[in-house]
Amino acid sequence: MFKALLSTGVAAAALMVGTVSGTTGDDAAVARLCKYISINTTNPPGNEKSGAEYLASILRSNGIDATLFDTAPGRACVYAKLPGTGKKRPIILLNHIDVVPAKAEDWQHAPFEGKVYDNEIWGRGAIDMKSTGMAELEAMVSIKRAGAQHDRDIIFLGTPDEEVGGAAGAEWMTKNHPQLVKDAEYLINEGFGIDTRDDGTPKFWGVDVAEKSVMWLRLTATGQAGHASMPITDSAPNRLARALAHVVNNPPAPNVIPSVKRFFEDIAVTEDEPVRSYFKNITQSVQEPKIYGALLKNKLLSSMLRDTVSLTVLKAGYKTNVIPAEATAELDCRLLPNTDKYQFIKQIEDKIDDPSVKVSVLEYVKADPSPYDTELFKVITDVANSSGPLRAPVVPIVVPWFTDSHFFRNFGTVAYGFMPFRIDAEHMATMHGKDERIPVKNYLEGIHLMTQIVDNIAR
Repeated sequence: MFKALLSTGVAAAALMVGTVSGTTGDDAAVARLCKYISINTTNPPGNEKSGAEYLASILRSNGIDATLFDTAPGRACVYAKLPGTGKKRPIILLNHIDVVPAKAEDWQHAPFEGKVYDNEIWGRGAIDMKSTGMAELEAMVSIKRAGAQHDRDIIFLGTPDEEVGGAAGAEWMTKNHPQLVKDAEYLINEGFGIDTRDDGTPKFWGVDVAEKSVMWLRLTATGQAGHASMPITDSAPNRLARALAHVVNNPPAPNVIPSVKRFFEDIAVTEDEPVRSYFKNITQSVQEPKIYGALLKNKLLSSMLRDTVSLTVLKAGYKTNVIPAEATAELDCRLLPNTDKYQFIKQIEDKIDDPSVKVSVLEYVKADPSPYDTELFKVITDVANSSGPLRAPVVPIVVPWFTDSHFFRNFGTVAYGFMPFRIDAEHMATMHGKDERIPVKNYLEGIHLMTQIVDNIAR
């Protein structure tokens, strides 16, 4: 099956998945991913070094030097490089080794078994993001074995700790060994995939060019404590409840930035009317209450249209019959690239309309966007256009989640998030959820696509 997917570029025989040393065929590529999934790298605590050692062993057995950097007990980055001529700046293939927790009792199959059931690879990390990491590794090994000279260094970098912020992973690497990564022109990381219809046909290839900045806020109300049998109108919990009602009932207004406008215009052709017209004229559509209300039903796409505020933590009181002197709430806010931090906080304070409720910043991480008029974006587009039944528009996306890409954008690197797999809504929902899995066919297709993209941009 895999041979039929190959196109021109590096010689087809050298690009076959089965050329990885010691194994042959598609089954071997699947087995490598299954083995990787079976290595439990749940974060916390992480224990990603075992995963890093596995990745390094594959690289080394195929003639690629791989170095482990210990970042904390039981945690390590794996770094490897295919040298180019140096005529162009390097490209980094970034991936994180850690995965989020999984409760085995909630799954149909054990989350760290790493096996194939009904032609799907099951396990935590099957989508986020051991499949993409292994596809990057398979691409690098195939390119190495093909022996063609490239103008860019190709860097493979697997890191721990992404799921809780990257301090012991990508951040550690950029701070302690910047000389190994700071000169890269491009980076491919986890991100959106090839969005498909229910029948598996692609609608569009989504390339993350920007992520929302993360801002966590705490609201604190203080007041008189007392016996609950004698209510206090302006108690801390009451004032906090009123403040939160103002925030929750008055969400941020729509804000269509240029990259988001381009996204909706580009995918309009994949939709039927009236959605096609809504998307084609997205700037006007968000000003129409009924249309905007309909757009908000798609939580992922609508997250690109505005800053968001989610109430996540409430704390007040310790006993039912005691009115507490303090009540707090925490908000997870995700800000579009053009939103000013201080103006946003002022908007929250204005909505609260109660100076006694204090707003403080728990965490703020700004995510700067990457341009999408680049050689790498064109390469991805060219690969999509030459992929036969997988052909679909390639569109820039601003995603609501946060990844390690921002550490490298600080160096000026153009960082894109892209999973080279067909992903429908059902499978996307398993990411960070239960029964995470990826169809075998889609995974093998993704290896092929990743190899083409990396081979073409490195030339």
